[in-house]
Formats: sequence, C-alpha cells, structure tokens
Amino acid sequence: MTQRILLLDTSPPLVAALRRFLKGTSMEVQVAAPAGGLDGVDLGQISVAAVRPSTPEGKRAFEALRTADPALPVVLLVDEEDEPAGRLPADGTLVAPLTRTAVVSLFRSLARLRAEAELGRTLARQVAAHPAGLPDYEFFKKLLLVEVKRSRRYHYPVSLALLAVDGWAERAARLDEPLRSSLLGEVLALVASGVRDIDLPLLYDAERILVFMPHTDALGARTAADRLVKRARAHPGGLTASVGVASFDGEGTMSFSALVRGAADALVAAQSKGGDRAEHAPLRQRREREPVS
Repeated sequence: MTQRILLLDTSPPLVAALRRFLKGTSMEVQVAAPAGGLDGVDLGQISVAAVRPSTPEGKRAFEALRTADPALPVVLLVDEEDEPAGRLPADGTLVAPLTRTAVVSLFRSLARLRAEAELGRTLARQVAAHPAGLPDYEFFKKLLLVEVKRSRRYHYPVSLALLAVDGWAERAARLDEPLRSSLLGEVLALVASGVRDIDLPLLYDAERILVFMPHTDALGARTAADRLVKRARAHPGGLTASVGVASFDGEGTMSFSALVRGAADALVAAQSKGGDRAEHAPLRQRREREPVS
C-alpha cells in the first residue's frame, strides 16, 4: 500500500531530494504550496506531512494541518541556523543537509504510527458498538506504549483517564450478560462521543474505561474528565461516573504503567469521596526505567 507524504513546499531542490530519497520505498511525495493552504488535499489519504517553519507561510501551514487533522504526524524541515524547532509541537524534525537514511527512517516510523492509531480508533468504534467482541487489549497496550515513548522523546504532554460507573458491581449483578454488555457499550459510546478524534477510548477491564489523550496537559485532561462526568449524568438510566486522571508533561521519564497506576489511584480517590466527580493524580516523574511489557 502506497503511503503519501505531503510536502507543503514547492522548492525544486527540496522536492527533488525527497522524491529521490523515497524512490523504491512504499512512500511517495505529494506536493502542495504552503500559501495555498490545504485546498484540494485529502488529509485522509496522507500518512505524514512535512513543512518548513522558517517562513510565515510554513508556520501557517503547520497550524492549518494541526487544526484540520490533529492526529496527522507533521515533520519540520529546518536548517541548522533556524530557530529551535521545539517551539512548534511537531512529531519529528529533519535538519539540513538531509540524508536518505534519516528521511526514510522518520517518515516510515511516523507513517506506521499513523496507521496504527487509525486502526486503534476503528477498533474502539467497533467495541463501542459490540462490546462483547472486545479485541485483545495487548494490541492497544502496545500502541499506547509507543505514544508514551513519543511524548518523552518529543517533549509533549500526554494524559490518561480511567472512568468507572458508580455502583457498577451492584448494578451489573441485577443484569444478565447481554444487558450488562449493552449498558457498558452505551457508556463506552458516550465516552467516545465526548472526547476528541485523536483521543483513544477503550474498555480497560470488565468495569473501567480507559481514555488516552495525546498532546493533553493536566488542565486539559481535567477539563475533559469533568465533561465526561457531566455526560454520564445525562444517561437515561440515571448513571453517575467517577474519573481518575494522570498526566505527564513530557519532561523527565514516565512509563505507561505509571500513568495507569496514577489514574487508578485517582479513580479510587474519586470513588471514596462519593463518586460523581473527577480527581487528578499528582504529577510523578519516574527517574528509574520501568519495563515496557
């Protein structure tokens, strides 16, 4: 399957170099002028985008990409004398002079992450509709491990929330298996419709729903968690929910398992206060390396 790399730059030397580097791979370059915006570009067919942020047009193109499709990986093409690229929340940076190894490796890795994230969202939608057919959680865990590693490498924040219906054990005990699955599917669909397209909601276990939120700091995660609590109250079955949230600011070290523990502890705290609320775990950075399995 061909993977399209969108280059928002029409410089002939740059276009020629990228096409030469990607020749013989599964990737091809699609060129568009940064000043022209994204007119005529189907971002759903794009695996990775690349821009030069050193020009006003390039910066506007970057902002347009983030607005149009926050989940699309964006690479910055910079010269050594350019301002630090870290000021823009990109997914990768290539510094001139470009080499084939660097270009192919970065584009290929980001294209794979794009495909895996889309597959994860598709499976989450399927689970919301048919919770009894829940796929192997290990697939999602591997995807989330990669996302946490990316946040450490590129220094962007990530957050994770665990949601549980208050009094679920007592409520579930009164329902047979089909009705329990149906109710849990309704709650998962409610959660999925209340978060962004780039967030990944899924069933974590028999009674908790996990929401992974990339590019989301503690304040943004708390806002999202409060919104989910309010949405649960609107369920016709008279539900309330508790949510525990943990965040990582992208600095230091943090593991996926540490995020889960933080969110689980915060969820217990919310439930111990009577439920129908969200609690946020204190930010903890793990200096020691934890196993990724």
